[in-house]
Amino acid sequence: MKNTLVALVAFWMVLPFSGRAQNSDSLNLAADQAASMNKLDDLMGRAQKRLSYVMTNLGELMDGNDKNNSFDQFKDNLSDLQDIRGDIKDRVERVRDLQGQRIAAWTKEVSGLTDKDMRKMTNDQIDKAKSDFDVLDKQLREVGGDANDLITLLEDLKKYFASSFTPDSIKTCTPMIEKARTAGQEMVKSVDTLRDNIYKQKKEVKGTSGN
Repeated sequence: MKNTLVALVAFWMVLPFSGRAQNSDSLNLAADQAASMNKLDDLMGRAQKRLSYVMTNLGELMDGNDKNNSFDQFKDNLSDLQDIRGDIKDRVERVRDLQGQRIAAWTKEVSGLTDKDMRKMTNDQIDKAKSDFDVLDKQLREVGGDANDLITLLEDLKKYFASSFTPDSIKTCTPMIEKARTAGQEMVKSVDTLRDNIYKQKKEVKGTSGN
């Protein structure tokens, strides 16, 4: 018996990788989705950092301090923020697509279960995965909508300053600057909460993949 086990282990070690058991489609997709969520979280962090620069620039402009070329920095940081925002939109769509593929593959893979209790247990797991992601997806849409509103306001401020950049015009626009800064601060908080939920959801997805 011992010799047989040794022979089996030896055979396994020399077996080509393609001949070994592979992860199922749903497990591979789970790994891809978790990796994509990592990239989304990184983009969210970059957006927060760039937004903080924009808020600093607006504070300097409101104080009439342009010695550091605050308006030019504001434009540059806003442009970078918009670029990152575009990348975030693309990444969110990728995460959604992988979620759909993963659930479809998982459902197909367990469709042949014959034991009633096993079917119920697995269907409950799939339903929970759907429900948890729906909560995250709703939050992504809400934060995305708020981000669009904020960037629209910042773009209006950029256009305003480009056409009228004097101490008086800045003073006149102070309420709108304050509105943008308040919205920016709220956005940072919302993204913090969102990133926490992305992390939790990523752990659930990776748990499905057995990682």
